[in-house]
Amino acid sequence: PSSPGTPASPRTQAPRPQPKPPAGPPKKVASSGYTPVVIAKQRECLEQAYELGVPRTVEECDKLAATAPGCGGAFMFAAEHYDWKCRCCTEEGIKDGPSSPHWTLYKVLSEKPTEAPDTDASKSKYKPKVHAKGQECEEQAMNLGVINSVAQCDAVVAAEKKCGAHFMFSKTHPDWACRCCTRIGADDGPSSPFWDVYAVQAPLPDNRKPVPAPAVLDPTIGLPVAAGARPGWVLKDDALVIDARPEPKGGILILQAVLMDASHGWGKKAGFRPRWLRAILAANREHARRYKHAMILRVKVTEPQLTAWQIKGCGRKSTNQCRKDNERENYNWEKHLMLAEYLLSPQQFSHVLMLDADAAFIRQDHNTLKLICDIMDKNRKDLFLTDEDWLQNGQGRINGGLILAKNTKFSQDLFQDTFDAHVSGPAPLNKWRIGVSRVVCSSNEQICLNDLWRGGKGPIFSDHAMMAGGKKWNHGAEVGGFDDPEVEILHFMGGSKNSAGQVLCDGSRDVTGEGPTGYGCKN
Repeated sequence: PSSPGTPASPRTQAPRPQPKPPAGPPKKVASSGYTPVVIAKQRECLEQAYELGVPRTVEECDKLAATAPGCGGAFMFAAEHYDWKCRCCTEEGIKDGPSSPHWTLYKVLSEKPTEAPDTDASKSKYKPKVHAKGQECEEQAMNLGVINSVAQCDAVVAAEKKCGAHFMFSKTHPDWACRCCTRIGADDGPSSPFWDVYAVQAPLPDNRKPVPAPAVLDPTIGLPVAAGARPGWVLKDDALVIDARPEPKGGILILQAVLMDASHGWGKKAGFRPRWLRAILAANREHARRYKHAMILRVKVTEPQLTAWQIKGCGRKSTNQCRKDNERENYNWEKHLMLAEYLLSPQQFSHVLMLDADAAFIRQDHNTLKLICDIMDKNRKDLFLTDEDWLQNGQGRINGGLILAKNTKFSQDLFQDTFDAHVSGPAPLNKWRIGVSRVVCSSNEQICLNDLWRGGKGPIFSDHAMMAGGKKWNHGAEVGGFDDPEVEILHFMGGSKNSAGQVLCDGSRDVTGEGPTGYGCKN
C-alpha cells in the first residue's frame, strides 16, 4: 500500500498485503512475543475463505486473517513454503480438513480492527450503497488519495470528472486510498476481502453514468468479421471471417476461439484488439482465401461455463470468482465443443481444423492443410495431432493447439465424448462412444488427449489418431521458426504472443496479404 498521504499513481492496481519474500527462511515466532496457537499440525482448512497474500511469518498471516471480513477464527500457513500464501478458513471450514505434510492450522489471535465511525455519514444520514461486496474495480480510473470514510470518498469521486459512477474503498485499510472506477470498470473486478465497490450517491451527468462495455454488447468488435449477412449454418454467436469454398457444402473449416478473458490479453472491453492477435487472424484469413477454406471465430463461451463439480469445488466463492478461477480450462474445453458441433454440421465439412488463436499459417505459398490431409489419408487416420518436439523432452507430448479432424463417425464421437468427460469431471465417464470406458478428464483438454494417447487407451485411440512433429506443423515461436522453410504453422504461446505482430508483419515477408496498413499490421 502507498504510505499515508502519498497517493499512488493513477490507474495503479489495488494494493494487496504481499510483502517481498525474505532472503532467509521465515520466522515462526516474531520478536514481538507473539506465540502462535496451533489447532492442528499437517492439516488444511476444510473450506477456505480467502487467499490473503504472501506474508513472511505466522504472525503476519494472523493479522491479515483478523482484518479480512469473511474469515473465520482460523488460518492455514506453510512456514517452509510461505509463497503458497496465507489462507483463512470459513467459520464452518475449520475442522476435518484434508491432511497435508506442509500446512499447519492456526487460531486467529490478533484483534479485529475497529472501523472508525463515519462521522460524515452520521451527520448527513449518508448510507453507502454497496455495488459489489468483497470486490475491486475491474478497471480503475484514478487514485484519489487517502480519505478517511466512504462518505468522503463518495463526495470526492462525485466531483472528479475523470471518474465513472462507482468507486472502491477499504474500510479496514482506508490508507489504501479512495479509488474510482471507469464507466465500464465497476463489474467483474477481482475478488478481495478488503475492498468493496460502491455506487456514487450524488447525481451525475450522462457522460459519467455506467455503460455496457462495447465488447460486451458486441463481442465481435475489433475482429475481421466478413461483411454481409451472417450465413444460417454459423452456430451460436460465432462470426464468419471468410468462406472461400467453391461449393455450398463440404471443404475445410478453420475454427479459432477468441474469447475475452479476465486478464484482457485478447483485447479490451472497449474493443481494442492487440496487434499480435490481428496479425495472426489476418494471416489465417489470407491462407483460407488462397486455398478456398472457410474460417469461423467463436467470440462467446458457451453457457453455462461452470460444471457442477467446479461449482462444488469453489465452495463459498462468488459465481464470478469461480468463473475466473476456471476460465482458462473452460475456454480450452470450448475448443472440443466447437469441434463436436461443426463436425455434426449439415454443411458436411470434409475436415475441421481447431487452431489456437495464437497460432498462424506462415507458408502462404503452401496449401498446408492439403499437405496434412494427404498425410492422414496415406496413414488412414481420422485425427492429426502434433507434439512439442521443439522443446527439450517435448517429443511425444501432445500440444492441444492444433487438431485436424477428418469428418468421420470416430471424430464426431470423440469430441462429444471428451466434452462429456469434462462435464463429468472427477467422476469417470463410464462409457464413451468411441469404445473406451471410465476415463477421467477433470483437468485441461490437452491432458485428456495425452491420457487417451498414452494412458492405456491407446489401442482404440491410436487406431484412428496420429501424431506428427510440432517442429514442422505447430512450432513454438519462443524458439524462432519464422524463417525456417520447414515450418508451416507458428504458435505464439505465452510470452511470445507480443512478438507476433513484428514477426508476421515486419519480418522477412508479410504473411497477412494486406501490407503495413491492413487490418493485421497497422499500428
